[in-house]
Amino acid sequence: MALKLTKPSGAGDRREEVLSNTVIRLHSRQEFVDEITRLWGEANDKFIAIGRYLIQAKQVLAHGEYQPMIERDLPFRPATARRIVAATQAIINQVLPVERLPANYSTVYELSTLTDEERAAAERQGLIRPDVRRNEVLAFKRALSQSHQNSHDRLKAERDRLLNDQRRIEARLLEIDAALRGTVIDLDAADVSETADDETDN
Repeated sequence: MALKLTKPSGAGDRREEVLSNTVIRLHSRQEFVDEITRLWGEANDKFIAIGRYLIQAKQVLAHGEYQPMIERDLPFRPATARRIVAATQAIINQVLPVERLPANYSTVYELSTLTDEERAAAERQGLIRPDVRRNEVLAFKRALSQSHQNSHDRLKAERDRLLNDQRRIEARLLEIDAALRGTVIDLDAADVSETADDETDN
């Protein structure tokens, strides 16, 4: 089920909401699936409204009020609040396409943590879709992490090889320099000897 932007309901909407939650008698498997899926989608879909309220609270409340509210007054943990805010911000900032997102804040949050390059890869793999599951996104992120690690390992191995080559080249250069200095000394000695011979001849 795709994520839909919902507006916070006012007092006048409460009666309609209660009526919409009335349990009716169902008979077929498909009826149960349809109704449970509808209710599940509505429940998860509320996270955007919650996220907007959290963002608004941070802007409106006096300094020092927001964090205690997050830690003590809400029916979910501070970590959950942070994830809901991050997911909502990604939607507000149009980092993620709301019409193709699942109705689940934790899945949207995982998608929101991807870089632009990683998100493009997720798009290519068809992960940004209404029915994507959180474990699919987590598996994708693990594969990315492994790929980054493999790339890091390859670069480190290449760096080590290059450093070893550099040390061998530097050692060889020192040997060549020493040999050349020895040759220069020998040539100088030969020059001195030849000069002495010339003077003797004269």
